[in-house]
Amino acid sequence: MFPHQKLDWNLHRLEKRLAEAPEDVPAHLDYATACLSRAWFHEGGEPWFNKALTQARRVLQVDPSNPSALTVAGISLAQLDRLEPAARYLDEACKLDPERAEAHIGLALLHEANGDRREAIRELEAACRMAPESWEPHFLLGQMLARHAEKIGSPQRLLERSQFHIVKALALDPAPAVLPSLLHDLGVSCLRGGRLNDAHKIFKRLLEHDKYKAKARYYLGLVLYHMGKYKNAITFLRQHLEDQPDNAQVWTRIGMAFLQLSEVEKAREACNRALAVEPGDLQARWTLGCALLEEGQPDEAIRMFRDILQDAPDHTPAFTELVNLRTQSRDVRWLRQALRAEVSIHDRLPIADEREATGPTPLSSPTPLRDRRRTPMIRIAPRSTTRERIRVVLESMGRMDSDEVPTILEAMDLTTDEGLRFQLWESALDMLATRKAEDASERLKLPGAGYGAGAGREILVLAPFIPEPLLTRGLQVGEEDLKRAAVDRHGPARDVQLHRDNVDRERQEARAWQALLLLAIAAKQTRTGRNLLVRWASDADPELADAARAALAMYGDTQAADRLRERARARGAESLVDTLVREVSSPPTRSHPRPVSEDEDLCCSTCGRRSSEVDHMLAGGEAAVCDKCMMGIARDRRELETDDASISCGLCGNTSIESRGVYVYRGTPVCADCVDQSLGLLEREEVERYLAAW
Repeated sequence: MFPHQKLDWNLHRLEKRLAEAPEDVPAHLDYATACLSRAWFHEGGEPWFNKALTQARRVLQVDPSNPSALTVAGISLAQLDRLEPAARYLDEACKLDPERAEAHIGLALLHEANGDRREAIRELEAACRMAPESWEPHFLLGQMLARHAEKIGSPQRLLERSQFHIVKALALDPAPAVLPSLLHDLGVSCLRGGRLNDAHKIFKRLLEHDKYKAKARYYLGLVLYHMGKYKNAITFLRQHLEDQPDNAQVWTRIGMAFLQLSEVEKAREACNRALAVEPGDLQARWTLGCALLEEGQPDEAIRMFRDILQDAPDHTPAFTELVNLRTQSRDVRWLRQALRAEVSIHDRLPIADEREATGPTPLSSPTPLRDRRRTPMIRIAPRSTTRERIRVVLESMGRMDSDEVPTILEAMDLTTDEGLRFQLWESALDMLATRKAEDASERLKLPGAGYGAGAGREILVLAPFIPEPLLTRGLQVGEEDLKRAAVDRHGPARDVQLHRDNVDRERQEARAWQALLLLAIAAKQTRTGRNLLVRWASDADPELADAARAALAMYGDTQAADRLRERARARGAESLVDTLVREVSSPPTRSHPRPVSEDEDLCCSTCGRRSSEVDHMLAGGEAAVCDKCMMGIARDRRELETDDASISCGLCGNTSIESRGVYVYRGTPVCADCVDQSLGLLEREEVERYLAAW
């Protein structure tokens, strides 16, 4: 796409040629293209962009409709931040030659400069399709996807796409000048995606490049830190400090590593070094606060965490530590005040806002102080942060001995946000259920004294909050327990027959209790619970065996349901069993789409292609969609998306509520998760092959 081999020699040759023949238009165009390559990919910078622009304009004076010259001029202007004239040149180039990949790359630069990264990515994807054997569009797209992923929290799919295009660029024999940059971007992407071993190999290789040696040391320190090799991490981070001795971010990471090694004094010293360089570094202050806690200085730690929250109210870890400290000291009054304060302010907060970045993000590249032009801003979500802080307080309240349900219910009146009100209501119910479950658990420990139909119904409701061993223990009600309860609950009998009647009544209560406990055990949906129910269904008397079969029906056991239905038919109650089965049966399991490539009988539900005609198909449920149709869905997903929540994916069953979106393509609904799974399959395989070959 652009000249790279012997670039300096070619530039010298073209300069000599133009000196001999100043009117040589093709030479001016070649020189403009070479200047652009020098500026863009070989660290030429602004002077060479200006040279490229000058030469391209000379060509346009003679040939105003030359698409190559228009493209070079447009890209140069875009890189020089002159966006309006750049747009005119590039639009004209696209009109004259719509399939010119370089022009689409230029449009991508314009879209990114205007803040429309989505359209920029679409233009680069188009350039990759138009020039599949050129490494430049893959290189630029991989970089842009990596930047976009970093900005929005590094979602896995974006990282995979970034890795794929970087690997494609590496496989297409890129210019040696950009090879270290490609390896650097691939290593960072692997680190963000959790591929630590691959990232370690890449950065070890980058140690061989003088320009990237310092960055490689820093990232090796990060990789080793995340691998739990803290001593090795400290070694590489200290080597990085040889090039940047006053980098606060690196000192902070060293402090974190020392803290993990329980070398608290060294951790505190490293954090103080970081704060001496950058007093507002959040990570350093946070690490120092944790070190103070380890040293037994809770008051100093609390002061540090409060200072952090003054500058960064969205720093949830600092708030969590404050709440934990108050919980450990049994400060119920503080927790109640914190809950009221957070709930009362929630409705007045904006949904989105910005604040100054008082410290670099954990995986960002260290930046020398001399290169920092202004304090960067980061986006925050004040309401979401407050909801998270409320969750932390509620969890701590749940661990307290006191009854905080009234406090939570009163806090509901401080907000009109229905989502927050539901969160508080749900927490109050869970807290109440937990308290009730504690009482019920005590009853289960002595089942002979606490059994009964009413108590069994309460146990069934509280089953999610009661350990299964206690439910199993509660089944142990014997004949002696019944006789004792007949006297304790009904008083001494006048004669033997009345006593026997009382024992029979207690037996019915005990059987109802046991039947309800069997259903409660089934609600836990565990393998041990199922085994117990199978034993009761085969060994217990007919009535309790029926209760065990009803419980097995909750596991989806059709044989148990059929046996239950057969016994009910003799009493004319088969319809009751059908109703019971409908109510207690587990919902149908979701299908898990699988990639298929060698099934000759499988055809795409949308286009009819067989599996031999495509790279792979995704099959699941009653549908199969080939990779070519998946690419069409991804390309036109905006037009294909449906808002109908009743439409479910033909491959996995997800609706638009359970997935980011559902797209109807040629009558077949496909969800966003299945599209990502299909599109990412070949990309992941290519990245795996490339990295495995190292």
